[in-house]
This record gives sequence, C-alpha cells and structure tokens, in this order.
Amino acid sequence: MASIARMHPVANWLRLPPHETRRALDKVLDFRDKSADPTASGMPEAAIQWFYSEELPRLCTRPDVRAQVEAHIQELLQQAATVEAEISPAAAALQRRLDELALQVDVLEEALGHD
Repeated sequence: MASIARMHPVANWLRLPPHETRRALDKVLDFRDKSADPTASGMPEAAIQWFYSEELPRLCTRPDVRAQVEAHIQELLQQAATVEAEISPAAAALQRRLDELALQVDVLEEALGHD
C-alpha cells in the first residue's frame, strides 16, 4: 500500500513520504530547540540553511524529487514573468509622471529666472 506524500516542513512545495517529512520536522524542531532566542517564531534560519545546503542536494539525487524541483523552478519563472509584466506598465506610467513633474519644475524655475 502506497503512503500519501506530505509537504516538507521547510519547502512546502516538496512532497515526500511521511517518514521523510517526520525526519525533516524533527530536524527543524531540533534547530528550534537549540535557538538562542526562546521567543523566536517562524522557521529557524538554521533549518532553512540546512535544507538548502544539505537536505535538498541529498534529495535531488532521486528522480521524483528532481522532477518536483524542476517543476517548482518553472512555476517560479512563470510567477517572475507575471510580476515583470505587472511592473513594466506601472514603471512606464511612473516615469511619464516623473517627466511631467520635472517639466513643470523647469517651466516654473524659468519663470522665476533660474537657470
């Protein structure tokens, strides 16, 4: 009987078997418990560093994980393209407004006799 994949505690886009997510969660909790700040909340920075420097490279040796990472890269690239498409028109409009303001300043300074 196949087990249901669960989200990795650091990278919630990565689905792994339950025993691996439990092991990863234990590691994250260990980082939390060793934190110098007992009132800190959120994901411990050490857990994030561990995930990207040790856990993910180890997991990427597996074809199923590699496929998930590649799919996530494509999703991130699509999101970046969407953000870029939203930024471009807004940036152009802001630049036009800035040019209009600079022109008004120039006209007013010229009326005052400033160079």
